[in-house]
Amino acid sequence: MLNRFTLHLAIRLALLITDQVRRLRRAPDAGMETADKILWAAATTVVVSGVGAIFRDKLRGFANALTVTLGW
Repeated sequence: MLNRFTLHLAIRLALLITDQVRRLRRAPDAGMETADKILWAAATTVVVSGVGAIFRDKLRGFANALTVTLGW
């Protein structure tokens, strides 16, 4: 019984891997869209960090003015 179960499991696993390989062959650049989104997010983070570093004192003063105005 155990041998039949492991054989069935091995066949299902082989079919699953074969199906995944077949899908990758049809669309080889499927991961490029994800990489593109990650690169855009990284570029946006760098730009926002640069602007924050340049205008740090002004942004801090604006935040302090908000806290005083709102009474926090």
